[in-house]
Amino acid sequence: MRRGSEERLPRAQGKREPARPGDSPEGRLRSCWVARLRWAELFGALRRDFATLKQEIAAEVKELKREVIELGQRVYTLEQAQEAREEDLDCHRRELLTLPEMNQELQYQTEDLENRSRRSNIRIKGVTSQAVTGKLEDFVERLFRHVTPDLKGQTVVLDRTHRVGRSARTPGQAQDILTCLHCYKQREIIMAAVRD
Repeated sequence: MRRGSEERLPRAQGKREPARPGDSPEGRLRSCWVARLRWAELFGALRRDFATLKQEIAAEVKELKREVIELGQRVYTLEQAQEAREEDLDCHRRELLTLPEMNQELQYQTEDLENRSRRSNIRIKGVTSQAVTGKLEDFVERLFRHVTPDLKGQTVVLDRTHRVGRSARTPGQAQDILTCLHCYKQREIIMAAVRD
């Protein structure tokens, strides 16, 4: 055999295939119509299946759109709530930053008030329990009137009077008395009289 040439098979000459029953023109026409009918039925079924599938897909897409819209509304609501919480948190942070300053100011004011309330105090040292007759307040008022003759016409108002330190264990032991006068001017008069 030569290169590039094809091997040819011998053709059967003069022999024909046996005729089939549908090989006649009427049979061929009939089989063609049957094939067309089958194809038409098949295409009709496909069209019905496609129409049903299209309706199902449209319903699913509509449901998905509804769910996406609902989800979008939820996300929007959550974002709004988150923004509100962030604003509240920022406000609380700003307030927290001012708290130490406010606390310091309150401490200064408390110390000032304590100092102002103490400046009206007078400490009487070395008073024995035997020297106090009657109420402690009456004793202190009599003592102030005795030391300061300028108070004789005035009413001495004492806010509080009490003994300082531990209670006396023995009857003759001396103990301090702390008293707070209501009027600071009276305190100054008493202290001036004691100093002189």
